[in-house]
Amino acid sequence: MSSFYRRPQRSHRQELEKGTRRKRRKSRSPDPERRFGQSSNSLTLPQLIRRGALLVLLLGFAGLLLFLIRPEKTTAGTASAWKDPNAPDSASILPQEEPATAIWQGPQPIEVANSFTAATTHSERLKWVDQPEEVAALMEEFYTHGPGLTETITKLTAMRIPMQDGRAFNSFLVIMADNSFRKLDVVYELNGHAKVDFKSYSRFCGMPWSALLDGSRPSAAEMRVFLKIGYYYNRDFSDENTWLCLVASSPDLKEPLYLYARRDNPELLDFLRYLPDREMRYTVSIQNTKDGWQHRQFILSKVLRSGWLGY
Repeated sequence: MSSFYRRPQRSHRQELEKGTRRKRRKSRSPDPERRFGQSSNSLTLPQLIRRGALLVLLLGFAGLLLFLIRPEKTTAGTASAWKDPNAPDSASILPQEEPATAIWQGPQPIEVANSFTAATTHSERLKWVDQPEEVAALMEEFYTHGPGLTETITKLTAMRIPMQDGRAFNSFLVIMADNSFRKLDVVYELNGHAKVDFKSYSRFCGMPWSALLDGSRPSAAEMRVFLKIGYYYNRDFSDENTWLCLVASSPDLKEPLYLYARRDNPELLDFLRYLPDREMRYTVSIQNTKDGWQHRQFILSKVLRSGWLGY
């Protein structure tokens, strides 16, 4: 018995649904670029930003990892390295550039400081000081007739990390048995050695303070003091528009002095422009007046340098 397949009749609704599905398939054609004007693999701007940030983060992490695991360069037979601001090839470099590097050729600053303070003879001390020919007589006087004759050192303490003030140096605080103290600066030499700056340690002044304070000397070319802003305007120095008052002190003075800097002095312009907001060490030149010494008032004629290091 023959038979044949009769296609079932679809309702009108089914025909409409079939046409809709055909349109949808057609809209999903294999040519999406024609439809959207760009590749289907294109990323939106936020996606690109996120992926770029992730890439930068990964590269940064990789650089940090390489930095941490890189091998350190070492030099046989050396204890440490120091930065010398006066090296010949760094004398004219800009401040932001890295100064030349040299290698210690002798004991480090703490060893030099300990050896100097432990020395008991003139010849032993001379081995540990900077510019020994210049300070030999000064040092002998200091330890035979000056304060060094009676001072007894009880403690040596490192004050701060290495500093730079024209020359690089380490500072130490030397405490005496009577609780007085001295600042000991160990400067870095060009040949890689470290030596004690004796002028700074002894607070060297070009003349005794007594000669300036009794009015017998008209001026003092090199005096080491602490300076801070003062407010004592009186007698010949009452005009604040002409003078700037500074208070000068020293452990070698029983009372402070008043120094007056003339505001239009061309040699003081840089000093006046960068006045510190706290007490600091300075090496200065001082001028006496007719009767100012009777009131402990003097003229600050020149600021040789910031700090007490000898040059």
